[in-house]
Amino acid sequence: MTSEFTNKDRDVLVEKLVDYISAKAPDFSSKEHLDTSFSALGLDSAAHVEMTTIIEDYLQVTIDPALAFDYPTLNSLVTYLQHNQHNLIEASKLEEGD
Repeated sequence: MTSEFTNKDRDVLVEKLVDYISAKAPDFSSKEHLDTSFSALGLDSAAHVEMTTIIEDYLQVTIDPALAFDYPTLNSLVTYLQHNQHNLIEASKLEEGD
């Protein structure tokens, strides 16, 4: 993935996360629950780790699984990632260099 997080990238990432959350929370609706907290959807810390893996695989960056606690809805999490992708890429490069 490039260092530019496009609207298409956002849509693809949202779709991947929606697919995951839908499998974990059968009542989840992408039309109604993009701003519902992960905990209200019944997701636990193990689910946060699994979402982190989905994000890392797609964006090719390393992120802290606790990020889903700091940005507890799908919209807030993806917006944070979109606005901070450059910083996340740089941090991942530094981590790889260690």
